[in-house]
Amino acid sequence: MKKSTYQSHAESNSYVEGTVQIVSQRSARCFSMLLGLGFCFGLIALQQIARAESMTYSDTIKTEYQYAAKVACSLLLPHQDGSLARGTYRTIVNIHNPSNKKITIAAKVALATQMGSEPGPFDITPFKGITLQPDGAVGVNCFDVAGYFCPIDGVCVDFAFLEGFLVIKSPIALDVVSVYTARHTDGDVESIDVETVKSHKIRDIVKLGSAQPSKPGEGKRIDYPPKGGSAYYDQKPKQMCGGIAAFPCPEGMKCVDDLTDDCDPAKGGADCPGICVK
Repeated sequence: MKKSTYQSHAESNSYVEGTVQIVSQRSARCFSMLLGLGFCFGLIALQQIARAESMTYSDTIKTEYQYAAKVACSLLLPHQDGSLARGTYRTIVNIHNPSNKKITIAAKVALATQMGSEPGPFDITPFKGITLQPDGAVGVNCFDVAGYFCPIDGVCVDFAFLEGFLVIKSPIALDVVSVYTARHTDGDVESIDVETVKSHKIRDIVKLGSAQPSKPGEGKRIDYPPKGGSAYYDQKPKQMCGGIAAFPCPEGMKCVDDLTDDCDPAKGGADCPGICVK
């Protein structure tokens, strides 16, 4: 039987509506799948970012180069224990960043101990971070080096004489130069030597300790070598105070400038150490 025009239009409309509905359902499924994929990729991206952030510690740096600069420092009194000629020794290590980017380097101190001796708790200090500006330079002097030993596990060490290495680790090659001066117990400088420190290609991941100087009164203080030992002979040692590490004096004593050293705060000397007097 021949279909009426009305029936044909109705069937045609039904077919179109069905087709549109199927297409709409498929589009909805595709859109949902795309949303799901987008969410998954976004979640993966967020996880990767979170993982990268969790792996990037502010107290950890990757380094490529290592330098070991010799240090010899008279601190509380002229050196006189027999390993070096009696006198006053000073070291300053200059570190220059030759790049055009700000970098963070790591430094620690390794004491030179007697051959065959057992390792002690203060032979090697934790690493501290040093920030170098583009084309910037810093100087690490004897009293900065002594500051690496305060505090370590709640203990600060007052050295009569300190000998060892300032170990520097850096992500890039640096310019490292050591300057050594020496003189008799009293008087002006009598000898000076300048040495360029060579680098070693050593890759390492270094965890940094605190770069802040110790606070006055922080840490239990011990003497090295012990007072009354052969290193002091019959000379009463000076109690160092002040300086860049802000070493405090014992109770009942005050910190004044040490007139026997070559650092004069009245003439622009920066971070001059003092001695404790009653």
